Amino acid sequence: MFAIPHSLIALAETLELRWKSYREGGDSDVFVEFTLSLNSLTEQLSQQHLPGLVRACQELENTALSLFGDSSTHPITDEEADAIEHHLGIILTELHRHETPAIIARRDNDNGETGADILGRHRQVVIVSRAEHPWTASLSEQLAFFGFSPTEQRWEEAPEMAEPPLAIVFIPDREGSVYPPDAVAGIKTRRNQFPTSYFYCLSVPSSLESIVRLQRAGADACVPVGNKVSDVLSRILDLVKTREHEVHRVLVVEDSATAVAHIRRSLSQHGIDSRAIGDPRILLQAAADYHPDAILMDMYMPFCTGVEVTRALRQIPEYRALPVIYLSSETDIAQQVEALRLGGDQFLTKPINPIILAAVVRTKIERYREMLYSGRHDSLTGLLNHSTSKGQLETMLRSNTPAQRLVVAMIDIDRFKSVNDNYGHPVGDQVIRSLAWLLRGRLRSSDLLGRYGGEEFIIALADVDLDRAHCLLERIREDFSLLPHAHARGALRVSFSCGIAALPDYTTAATLIEAADAALLEAKRSGRNRLVMAPGTPSRRSVARMEMKEPGGS
Repeated sequence: MFAIPHSLIALAETLELRWKSYREGGDSDVFVEFTLSLNSLTEQLSQQHLPGLVRACQELENTALSLFGDSSTHPITDEEADAIEHHLGIILTELHRHETPAIIARRDNDNGETGADILGRHRQVVIVSRAEHPWTASLSEQLAFFGFSPTEQRWEEAPEMAEPPLAIVFIPDREGSVYPPDAVAGIKTRRNQFPTSYFYCLSVPSSLESIVRLQRAGADACVPVGNKVSDVLSRILDLVKTREHEVHRVLVVEDSATAVAHIRRSLSQHGIDSRAIGDPRILLQAAADYHPDAILMDMYMPFCTGVEVTRALRQIPEYRALPVIYLSSETDIAQQVEALRLGGDQFLTKPINPIILAAVVRTKIERYREMLYSGRHDSLTGLLNHSTSKGQLETMLRSNTPAQRLVVAMIDIDRFKSVNDNYGHPVGDQVIRSLAWLLRGRLRSSDLLGRYGGEEFIIALADVDLDRAHCLLERIREDFSLLPHAHARGALRVSFSCGIAALPDYTTAATLIEAADAALLEAKRSGRNRLVMAPGTPSRRSVARMEMKEPGGS
């Protein structure tokens, strides 16, 4: 059973109560509250990787928004209300089906177990393909290595599973061919039975018509021809990847107490934190203290205009890209365009629909965070990039414990060029992603983990003694050498070499990296697939090696 957090069940119950209240009284304000709860439920379901339920909620939300109107249009007709109630019933039934494990999850959390640990147990993946398809065996092998439970199923078989799997992967009989009608029908049947599962269709032709047909049948991801097994594995790994939830923070610059109360209430209903100031002259200090992800700016205030404030804000480097959303009753299009040209990102006219306000704010913040994230992280693996890794290591050295324990490791995949040459760059990319995912799963959130360049990685372990770090990295090295990397003809195995340096033998970021890199080079020269300590590091010099057939290359 896929465990849904109890907070989602509670939100669904609130939604149900608000709908019942509306049906009894027909008040337009209650209808607004119902739609707000529905919007919030949709957003939270999206974070839980429940695409079928998200789709159903979005359809119901669109229906509700089309009936918003004003107080004179409420109550809506019985026919319209019955349609909403029927649609809502389907969503609530599916959610309440998960209520018991969610409560169990909450009780287990009280005993120290995290929701991620609970969800991690439910990793069943169904692979639908013809018998003896070469991709099926290789994908199953690699999924099993990462703790998933792959199950094979033929296209013509009726799905008989009692519980929804995490994901279903559809592999066509012929690579790059259009999915035939019976295959599309099979996808649609499974979608109706498993609305909470994630559906992947492999080897889809680059045709809009083909993609749309599969999406209508229930596909969530259409993997294009050429990406094959390696890409879908990465996407499935992303489904269970732990994502740190960060609260959205909005600074409201508004001199009307009534407007502030309305705005903050609307944001709070969507889980968005906010702080308000009435005097724009304290904006810089408030921003420095609060670190907002976006600013909601009134256009006309006693001291100055919102445009003047924004132009001044853009003079400060750390605020040049911070989203600024104007709030005003201004209806002059020329004035609105001028305001946007002079530094604003969006213009919302008062009175503001609370759903539109929350949607705009969340979208602007997500794009802003994506921009910041992409500047600090590697696009292929999601790990810290080269420059950010070096900066993070400097920070770790400055805040190091009195025990002066810090271990730096440089890792390089062995004979990687031959992987790209013999199996293609998509498989090479998957080898890199698999190592990144393995490292991320074994290290603490406080550890530094970055892609230093190409197939080279950097690790920094704080407050860990050398022996413990050595044992950890040695286990990771052994496990990685056993990991199967799926490709169209089966699976290959690859190893890595590692160099280690530590405090107090090397005391700066530059010398730690240089020493670990030199040790890595020595590991390569002495046979690869091993760990080597930098010179001067206490004499635990490992040449442990697993005998294995390696691809040729550097």
